[in-house]
Amino acid sequence: MKHGILVSFSIAAVVTLFLLCGCSGSASVRVENGHGTLAVRLTDAPLDLADVQSVNVTLTGVIVYPREEMGSSLSDPAGTNLRPIVLLTHPATFDLLTLTGGATALLASGEVPAGDYERIRLEVSDATLIYKDGTSEPLKIDSNKVDVPIPFHVLEGAETGVTLDFDAGASVQVNETGNGKLILRPVVTPVSVTP
Repeated sequence: MKHGILVSFSIAAVVTLFLLCGCSGSASVRVENGHGTLAVRLTDAPLDLADVQSVNVTLTGVIVYPREEMGSSLSDPAGTNLRPIVLLTHPATFDLLTLTGGATALLASGEVPAGDYERIRLEVSDATLIYKDGTSEPLKIDSNKVDVPIPFHVLEGAETGVTLDFDAGASVQVNETGNGKLILRPVVTPVSVTP
């Protein structure tokens, strides 16, 4: 009788140990995996202003937004829905005219949860036109937030690259009130996504 109880107890202990190990393995996979790297790059189409040397634009934010209907699949380890992810929080200034002819500059990068995303927001704080004679003119910013609709997927454990075209030629315009002031109406379009 004691032998039968001992065998039953041993089997129960092995089954319990097996189940605990299985649960433990699943939990560690959920916490440790599920992220990839996102790199957002900037480029520019040529500007058709012969007397302009530089178009300096200062960006203070790059924010990526998960696809809404997939928001529940992009979760933190606690299981809550993921909010927009901020990749850039400090000012960075770019001369758009140095980014023509296929040249690009790294705008922001960071680790993000793997999954589907639907748009990128750029926050613009300042813009200045510098002429070839050395003079400069601040540009009035029409809108400091630019949403770029671009669906992309970040693979787990891999780097995904997104390139955006900040079109200086289309963005710099003469103020419609007729006072001759130049304004910046940011025109940003997606160029490419590379897995």
